[in-house]
Amino acid sequence: MKNIRTKLNKENGATALDIATGALIFMLFTSVIFTLYLQIYKQSSLIKIHQDAMGYMIQICEDIDLQDYEVTEDLETYKNQIISQINLPQNRYTLTLQQEKYIDSHPDANDIVKKIIVNIKYTFDDEERDIEIAKIKVKE
Repeated sequence: MKNIRTKLNKENGATALDIATGALIFMLFTSVIFTLYLQIYKQSSLIKIHQDAMGYMIQICEDIDLQDYEVTEDLETYKNQIISQINLPQNRYTLTLQQEKYIDSHPDANDIVKKIIVNIKYTFDDEERDIEIAKIKVKE
């Protein structure tokens, strides 16, 4: 019985190996949690920026539908007008508008139907991304 008590008295407290093992496990667990949190934060930020860009894209497409056919002839003036109208943050998003023929086979088709390509570019995590939609405008 005395041998067991002596053995128990000698093992009171933690050794340096126990502390190092616990610290290592804690650091691994913390780094895994931090990495997961960072990835979730990046993805949610990307989704928010993309969602905002899509909202601006929808507003632009709706405005193109409301405009007269001739208003969209001068795309640079129209672009400046739409940027100020929807309060597009130019430090985050870049808007480009292009006009193309809707039908190449018929020479007069451009006089009544045209295709307006709306493109919004943004940069996230040093990577350029863009959204592009082609909108058909018909002369009424």
